[in-house]
Amino acid sequence: MASRIYARGTTEFDRGLTFFDAIYAVAITILIVGIEPPTADHWASWDALARSGVLGQLLAFTISFFVIANFWKINHRLMGQVSALDGALLNVNIIAMFFIVVLPFSTAAMSESTLDTQPLPVVLYAVTIICASLAQHMIWVVAVRRGLTENSAAARRRSAFTFVVPAVFALSIPVAFAFGPDPARYTWLLLLLTGPVSSTIQKRMAARDPESPTPEAPSLNSASPNSASPDAASPNSASPNSASPDAAFPDAASPVQE
Repeated sequence: MASRIYARGTTEFDRGLTFFDAIYAVAITILIVGIEPPTADHWASWDALARSGVLGQLLAFTISFFVIANFWKINHRLMGQVSALDGALLNVNIIAMFFIVVLPFSTAAMSESTLDTQPLPVVLYAVTIICASLAQHMIWVVAVRRGLTENSAAARRRSAFTFVVPAVFALSIPVAFAFGPDPARYTWLLLLLTGPVSSTIQKRMAARDPESPTPEAPSLNSASPNSASPDAASPNSASPNSASPDAAFPDAASPVQE
């Protein structure tokens, strides 16, 4: 049985996008719920507040907030380029939503002060980011293969750099087991470098290989006689069928001889 296709502008298409946006909104809101407020004693000084572990929770919240927001921006851009939704594209979006919803849980585990020396919370967070990134990439792949979006050169260039983020987080996994969770978190700072570098490379690639180059103006010497203007045509080469009535019938335009 063929999968039903919901074209852009239909109620079913709008419901799908609304559902996707709602998942991101709920996931990014749940992040703040996982932060445990410090007790009254911890508010006595900055040192006591730091010992409460709330600063680590706020840091994890901030990281995950912008991570989820960035995933939403990617999904927003991808879905803005598709012309319709079908079963396959809905399913791969739902898979991507699953890993987005897991992010608040992995964030809470990573920010737990009693697990500061354990590598597994950081590894779980990294694996979640990797899976979410790959799922976002699969959305574009499925949309292209199903003929629901244009396989443009710009989109292919962007997809080529989709694996930069998973690669950085994959690097942090062996670092977490070998050196501990803190050095693994420091490897994520590479994203501050890889992001601008990837953007610069994409811009240079676009400049070298434009999608729609401006066609060269035709030379006047190579112009076809059929494309020449009537005013520029030679009177001797004018066709009788294309001549004006006055030229074809001179007697009709002249005064009647008395």
